[in-house]
Amino acid sequence: MKKIVAVVVLVLIVSGTYAKKDINAWKQEQDLSSQYSVFKENLNFWNGSYFLKEDQLNDFYNALTDTIGLLENSIEERNAQITSLNSEISAKDAQMKTLQQELDESLELQNSIVVLGMKVNKSAYSVTMYLLIAGVLVLAGFVFLLYKRSLSVMFRTKKDYDELKEEYEVHKKNALDRYTKINMELHQTRLELKKGSIK
Repeated sequence: MKKIVAVVVLVLIVSGTYAKKDINAWKQEQDLSSQYSVFKENLNFWNGSYFLKEDQLNDFYNALTDTIGLLENSIEERNAQITSLNSEISAKDAQMKTLQQELDESLELQNSIVVLGMKVNKSAYSVTMYLLIAGVLVLAGFVFLLYKRSLSVMFRTKKDYDELKEEYEVHKKNALDRYTKINMELHQTRLELKKGSIK
């Protein structure tokens, strides 16, 4: 009978203790250590079959905190690796920008030519040269046409001059013949007049 009374008293104590304790109070704590302390204070140490030993619970907490510590260390290492990789990426980006600038300058230098101390794009230089050559060819053609025209005018003028000179020579010869003939007639007339006056 004493055993039954002891069991009933123990059950009442356990159920009374269980009723007073808040098993969800640990959820209001911020850090893991205080959560564990509140959880342990409000725990009934009853798993349905056996009473839990406090050192078992402490061992579980220590294993849990060790695992969390390892995970935090791993996270810190990963964060350090990420920071290192980010700095490497930044360095590579800066190096890539420098290389891109050098490439752009090299391409600009390759695609340009120095004329009279000025950098000129090769394509613009080629277009300008082609336009200048075309302009010189057009000017040469125009000058050639002027020369041809002047040459034809000169030949026509020379021909007209030759014809005029020949005509002048003929006219001069005719005038000289007429002058000679008139002089001879005048001379004969004088002779006849002299003969007539002698008689």
